[in-house]
Amino acid sequence: KGPVMAALWLLSSAMAALRFAVLALAVASASAFVQGPATLALRTNQRAAISKGPVMFSPVPSPEGTKETYWETKAPSSDVLGIGKDVSSGNFAVSSVVAALIGGFCTGQVIPLTTDPNPLFIMGSILLPYSWALHVAAWIQKNNGK
Repeated sequence: KGPVMAALWLLSSAMAALRFAVLALAVASASAFVQGPATLALRTNQRAAISKGPVMFSPVPSPEGTKETYWETKAPSSDVLGIGKDVSSGNFAVSSVVAALIGGFCTGQVIPLTTDPNPLFIMGSILLPYSWALHVAAWIQKNNGK
């Protein structure tokens, strides 16, 4: 009776720790939905927002010499893509599909967790989440007419 009770106590304490971790993550993620401060001091290189353009609000100041990447339109400007700002949406879409196909195949080969997995399939499975980023880049470029 002793080892069984110890195992049940260990299981219940593990479940309590798991419940606490899930609750803590839920509370922590709720901070993402809190509205930022209503006013922030203007940086020295900005003018007051008197024009009829979109209101620029960024809780984190941009380093000097960089562009602001905050937006209030449907899609951000192509500048957020960095070196990919001049790549067409079609190129991003094709590369997204290719990365998704290769990543899906490699993930399918790695899923049956063998004792000696092929490192190439592990590396190829990284392309699956990368294909999502490429499709987002294609969407940004399509909304910007590129």
